[in-house]
Amino acid sequence: MGEESTLVMFSSGIDSTYTLIKLLRETDDEVYAHHIHMINREERHAVEATRSRAIVQWCNDNIRRVNYSESSIDHRQTVWIGLDIMAVGFEAGIVAHSFQIARKRPFDRWSIGTCLEEGHDAERFAHAEACMAANCYPHAPPPFFLYPLIAKSEEMAYLPRAVLDLCWTCRHPVVVEGQEPQECGACDTCKIMQGIRSNQ
Repeated sequence: MGEESTLVMFSSGIDSTYTLIKLLRETDDEVYAHHIHMINREERHAVEATRSRAIVQWCNDNIRRVNYSESSIDHRQTVWIGLDIMAVGFEAGIVAHSFQIARKRPFDRWSIGTCLEEGHDAERFAHAEACMAANCYPHAPPPFFLYPLIAKSEEMAYLPRAVLDLCWTCRHPVVVEGQEPQECGACDTCKIMQGIRSNQ
């Protein structure tokens, strides 16, 4: 295993799964994936957690070991649920500080998943990095990196079919007791996925 360690904030979506698989395949980094249960009115936390664990297990069985952890943020009683990227930065700082305490050294870098369609909002991410830095204090935060932005369809082509089938992309799953959650078909990510599928 390589000496470098990388933290990936992992949702089970295609973008973060692409980042995770690429790191495992193309680096010798010690890879840490952290999943946040985003508990709010969108009600996607349960299916995302299930899919995240399944993807990590697939990686452990078929590529190499992933160090995996989870945490929860519960906003069911608030009107504003916040921007995911801010929660990601906040929890990434907790994980990074915990790693530094346990391992007596910092992560070498950390990352998220994003794609060409969704882009990278530099202004928002500056705030997310500040959240990371606040929770690393008094230590310096690990540097952030992104793989070059590519289209979601290219990310999908890179992923093994078995992993792609485990990814979850919908922000407002339709949950019926006793059945597998279904995509809503109306959220922004569902619309992106519909466009990709129509061109395949």
